[in-house]
Amino acid sequence: MSETKEAWKEKFAEFAKYGPKLDRAIDTVLAGGVKESRFLPSGRKVTSVVGRLGDEFIDPEKPYCSCSNFFFRVLGGREGTCYHLLSHKIAAKTGKIDVVEFSDEEYGPYLVATIRDVFEVLRKSST
Repeated sequence: MSETKEAWKEKFAEFAKYGPKLDRAIDTVLAGGVKESRFLPSGRKVTSVVGRLGDEFIDPEKPYCSCSNFFFRVLGGREGTCYHLLSHKIAAKTGKIDVVEFSDEEYGPYLVATIRDVFEVLRKSST
């Protein structure tokens, strides 16, 4: 890593209004925590961001995130975004999205594993 975290904060000053959320988002991007699974030849994509409890699944175009912060605070109108979506914005601007390619035949088993992960994260967050 040639740039410091402080340099990244300066580079993304437009997101300074998010305070500590920006720090977490930068840490996530620098750790390689923004991932995109692409399925070929169809071109389907599943995007996730590594969170404290496990992977959170996002759709940056909607925007949507599977995290509880998004559900309770963002959809509730108390916050503008979650750090997972902010991480994706930063990763997209810097080309730091970790892309993994799969065949279309792997899509079904991938979704089954994804659903298990989501329920595991929900279980962890309720304890």
